[in-house]
Amino acid sequence: MTSKNRNFIVRMCYLFLLSIPHFVASQNNIYWTTDSDFLPQNSIKSIVPDKYGFIWMSTENGLVRYDGKDFEVYNNQNINVKNNRFLYITGNTRKDSLFINNDSEDDYILIHERQPQKIDPKKHPESKQYIRASNTPFVSNGIPSIFFEREKIPYKIPLPSGKYFIIANDHIYFYNEKKKLTTTQKFEYESNSRFFALDNVLFYVKGNGEYAKISSTDISWDKLDVTLDSDSKLYWNIITQQVFLYHHNNLFTISYKDDKLEKSLLIANENFINHSLGSIYYDVKNGIVYLGSLTKGLGIYKILSFRSLKTKLQPSGKYEVYYAMHQLSGDTILTSEGVIFNNNRAIASLNFASDKYAVVMDKNGDAWIKNGEYLCRYKKSEGYRKCEKWPMGAILSTLYQGTDGKIWFSKETLKYVSKGLFYFYPEEKPIFRKFSDNNLMVTCLQQSENDNLWLGTRTGIYRLDIKSQKYYHLKSSEDLKVRSVFITDRNNVWVTTYEKGFYLFRNGKKYTFPTDKNKYLLSTHCIIEDRNGFFWISTNKGLFQVLKKSLLDYADKKTNAVYYQYYNKDSGFITNELNGGCQPCGVFTKEQIFFPSMNGVVTFNPEKIRPILPTNAIFIDKVQIDNQDFLINDTLKLNRDFGRITFFITSPYYGNRNNQDLETKLEGVEDLDWTDIRIDNKVSFTNLYPGSYQLIVRKLSGFNTGYIYKKITILVEPAFWQTIWFRIFIAILIACSIVSFYKIRTRIIIRRNSQLEKNINERTRHLKNTITTLRTTKVNLNQQIENNTKIIQIITHDLKSPLKFMTMTSKYMYESFDKDTEDLKDNINAIYSSSSQMYNFVENLLEYSKVNLKDDELQLNPFFLSDIIDEKIDLFEGIAGSRKTTIQNLIPKETTLKKNKQLFRIIIHNLLDNAVKHTTNGLIAFKTATIKNKTTIIISDNGKGMNANLLSYYQSMAVNYEIKKIQNKERVGLHIVLELLIILNGTMNIESQEGHGTTVTLIFD
Repeated sequence: MTSKNRNFIVRMCYLFLLSIPHFVASQNNIYWTTDSDFLPQNSIKSIVPDKYGFIWMSTENGLVRYDGKDFEVYNNQNINVKNNRFLYITGNTRKDSLFINNDSEDDYILIHERQPQKIDPKKHPESKQYIRASNTPFVSNGIPSIFFEREKIPYKIPLPSGKYFIIANDHIYFYNEKKKLTTTQKFEYESNSRFFALDNVLFYVKGNGEYAKISSTDISWDKLDVTLDSDSKLYWNIITQQVFLYHHNNLFTISYKDDKLEKSLLIANENFINHSLGSIYYDVKNGIVYLGSLTKGLGIYKILSFRSLKTKLQPSGKYEVYYAMHQLSGDTILTSEGVIFNNNRAIASLNFASDKYAVVMDKNGDAWIKNGEYLCRYKKSEGYRKCEKWPMGAILSTLYQGTDGKIWFSKETLKYVSKGLFYFYPEEKPIFRKFSDNNLMVTCLQQSENDNLWLGTRTGIYRLDIKSQKYYHLKSSEDLKVRSVFITDRNNVWVTTYEKGFYLFRNGKKYTFPTDKNKYLLSTHCIIEDRNGFFWISTNKGLFQVLKKSLLDYADKKTNAVYYQYYNKDSGFITNELNGGCQPCGVFTKEQIFFPSMNGVVTFNPEKIRPILPTNAIFIDKVQIDNQDFLINDTLKLNRDFGRITFFITSPYYGNRNNQDLETKLEGVEDLDWTDIRIDNKVSFTNLYPGSYQLIVRKLSGFNTGYIYKKITILVEPAFWQTIWFRIFIAILIACSIVSFYKIRTRIIIRRNSQLEKNINERTRHLKNTITTLRTTKVNLNQQIENNTKIIQIITHDLKSPLKFMTMTSKYMYESFDKDTEDLKDNINAIYSSSSQMYNFVENLLEYSKVNLKDDELQLNPFFLSDIIDEKIDLFEGIAGSRKTTIQNLIPKETTLKKNKQLFRIIIHNLLDNAVKHTTNGLIAFKTATIKNKTTIIISDNGKGMNANLLSYYQSMAVNYEIKKIQNKERVGLHIVLELLIILNGTMNIESQEGHGTTVTLIFD
């Protein structure tokens, strides 16, 4: 800190209420567990860890194993001991050999592989703590001990190396690993309870603080900076080789470093006299002190690295609810309310006029605060005592200083209507300029190094190119209510949201991350990155620590899991509800991180945080099969008729239980998905089908997102009918049955085939006779059809010539007749027209008879429709004229149709003939059109039309000619038209109204 800043802080301390109430809120309390909770009894004589991470305690009503969550009690109910009053635990943790016996010495117990078991003390002489008929009647079990009731009773001190000392008669005897006496030292002492060993070195402490370092060749003296009195007491955990000193309400650890003893404060201001402590164990790795009381059970004290800073009540009477804050200098911060905190306490309260949600410190050290519609500046040169304010005309929703010193802010109305984005430079008389209009409800701003301003809004995140003033909405962010934006580099933009968790936007793509099991991360406030690459994420339910690299690996699909370390009030907060929706929403100073909360400011040094990670192995100590307990190894065989099996799963963990997630999965005949283990750490199955299974239990072990697994093979024995041999037998039996059945069936089929062959031969003979008869009949029918055709051709041919002659004669008579006799001329003209029509009809009939008998394909050639129509109009024009009827051809000359020309003539002939017959003093017209690539020809007249029954008959006959043609054989003309349409792949539609005419539409592909 510079001298200028130091002077400023000092001045602040004197000018601004240095004497206001302040304190560091600490949650370093001792949590006691008694027989009212989980312990069998309240007197704990020993607390030691085993090789696997479990903690063992001896009580006067059983032996207790603790895994950080559950207390497992061992007594005469499950280990068959005669007396539950256990003494002290001795032995060696690294060798997985811990020993204990009861006070009557009826039973000796070995704790090995996480389980206690009765042993023969003759086979394990190291298990004995009291030896009768010996010069050294007991083996040291640490300090304090009931064996020290007589102060100078001879005893043995074993060392981890295998060497040991014997203290007796003011002498110290040194023995090597082979139990051979090597050296004897004369040493006068007052009490056995002042001897202890550290690192295979023996020490003795006097009441004045002097201590002796005793070796086989020398005794040297030194002094601790403490004087022991009646309230002072030594504790020596012989298993963990830990020494503690309780002195004047403070608990110290005594360590051996640099060839001397040192003491370090462990627990301050705690009266242990009333607790009657009998043993202490300090879990250095996890920062937990376990206190064994002879009257109050187990006390657990966690060394906390988090603190909540408060000022009690501010002068304005406001509660200690904090939001935006900014670094003032070094590890000192200024909140938007005007409270100044360092990493230990509040040092001043300035009582700013603020809405709490934004604070900016400019390059001059001046503080800019928003308060509703007003922008306020508190100058450093004036000690932040006076508010210089400017009305903005609308509510300020954000306030942020960019990388170039420019201060940005946005405005909106009470109805959340945006008034645009503004900026100014923090000068003596700032000029407020509008940068751009927008309709965005801005919640936070963040500028990256490449002149991009990122806007968090209630409708997602936007990137603003400052130079071009263009806004770019990031895809897939429309439904996000953004709380804060954190940029680690130009490509990685981290966004926290309300109710949706946090996201990474990289190169325009959105990456999502798994949430914690309680879904606390759905409402995230702020992300701060420390110097070790960890993200600290504040939420409404506590604080999360996660490795940034693991998040990036998850986004890149290099891993499929993310480990979050969760901290709550147990870690030192006063409240779990941290605050957000402000800017800045957290501060990382020189060494400290600060987060606002609903009750004080949470602060910690990330370098000193020791997360308790779930790194211990997973164990399945026992199973319960139909209410009977069994110990298992890695394979379990089950009888098929079991009812229910329950696996008891444990993994020692002494941190927040939310940080250890155990999942289980059963693989085998019936595969199951991964499921979370219940709170009681048990998983059960019923009625497993016979076969081989594997029960897999796993958990994430820490920030590297690696899993720890435990696998158990389960063999469910089948019944004899479910064995492979029985199945083979059944398979052989079925195969033999199939073969036998096949042979029998084959014989039956052969006999049936023989009989069937006879029947077929007989029927074949009859069929041949029938075919011969049918062929003869076909020849006769063809001959008859041919004869009939020839007769029709002869008749039509014989009729054709005289009709043609009549036509020519009547035409000549008509043309040469005297005009004065018009009536007679008209009659002659009618004779001409009728004979001409008969001639054409006979010709059409002849052609129709030829077409109907040909088996080969029709000749299809394109022709002009208009020519055919004109030809038929010429034929019927005389008759039409006699009926005062006009015939029009409205078909364009160039319209063509690719069909059989002669058959098309017949169709037009019959339709025109029908129209002329039923039209008097009217009009007949031919039209054409192309609809959906189909050619339509329309013949319409305004004659007398058809009644409804006749129209319905014709329409139904046009739809299904094969059925209707049988019913009215006398209507030959229409039958000819329909049959020819079928030949030409055409269809016909008839529309008519009685008294208004008829319209016939021909449709061809």
